Amino acid sequence: MKTLDELLKFGVIQNTLFFGLLILATVGFVWLIQDFIAPIFWAVVLTIVFYPIQKMWVSVVKQKSVAALLSILTLLVIVVVPLYVTGTLVVEESFRFYERVAFGDNGGFMEEVSNAARFLEPLGFEDEVVKEKLTSVATFVINWLSEQAVAISQSTFGFIVKLLLMFYILFFTFRDGPKIANKLMEVLPLGDRREKKIYERFSSVTRAIFKGTLVIAIIQGAIGGILFFIAGIEGALLWAVVMAILSIIPAIGPTVIWLPAGAILILSGDYTGAAVILAGGAVFISLVDNVLRPVLVGRDTAMPDAIILLSTLGGLSLFGITGFIVGPIIAGFFLSMWTMFSEDYKGELERHG
Repeated sequence: MKTLDELLKFGVIQNTLFFGLLILATVGFVWLIQDFIAPIFWAVVLTIVFYPIQKMWVSVVKQKSVAALLSILTLLVIVVVPLYVTGTLVVEESFRFYERVAFGDNGGFMEEVSNAARFLEPLGFEDEVVKEKLTSVATFVINWLSEQAVAISQSTFGFIVKLLLMFYILFFTFRDGPKIANKLMEVLPLGDRREKKIYERFSSVTRAIFKGTLVIAIIQGAIGGILFFIAGIEGALLWAVVMAILSIIPAIGPTVIWLPAGAILILSGDYTGAAVILAGGAVFISLVDNVLRPVLVGRDTAMPDAIILLSTLGGLSLFGITGFIVGPIIAGFFLSMWTMFSEDYKGELERHG
């Protein structure tokens, strides 16, 4: 008969082997699906953000599967189709604008640049150098957009496969979302209170970042596009989309577009257009960033503005465009874990301190 120490030792070996195999299997599975993590991630994010639509359809049709299909169709109508139409128009306009910048024209943007460059010449700036630098900035923006369009067109098949996979996963996360979440909480050995808090934190940060960033991007891009159109700047839709994309970055955002545009208009002698751009940017675009962003993002995430900025920039650097959500979510998870640690072990730390 085995002694108690032998049984305990045998149990430790069994548990160590089991958890080792569990970790190995998990790592192997993640490695297996690594190319499809993005569709899974976006399916989860869209489920969290748009789950109220699923609940609405469930209350109407009483069938979760049918409601999931209707929810996906709703997303197609309100998100995918507008993005596709806008993207098509922006790509077309970017190519036209790029041709005008790269090959020159007799008016519009290049004329404004030339006027601004001539104005700066008495201050010691060479006309051709200033014109070249200003033109290179515009060329860089257009080149970047063109490269994205080419990259998407070259990987159309892969993009379509991942998009279809996302919607396939989205069907199940819409239909069985709460059941999947409850199952995960049963499996994780963290305790119900901790698991519930982590889930609530993850959901609130995801909703706040996604909805807040999307709403702010649409509003700031729309305002910027309208201001550029009123001021008579070519490619207003293109610059609206660029400003919407840049609005992802807190505290910086569209300012890097509308402020230089206003300065160029001043230097070229178009004071009315400059007043429209600068006044509208300072009042309306900045107002959105200073008022709406704390309400839609900072308040719900309960994260300092500096953390949101750093996590957004870090996420964009590591994960590309997906990082504007991934970064703040990681930061929110980091803060949540340390908050729970502080709450759970505060007494012990004080006793041993």
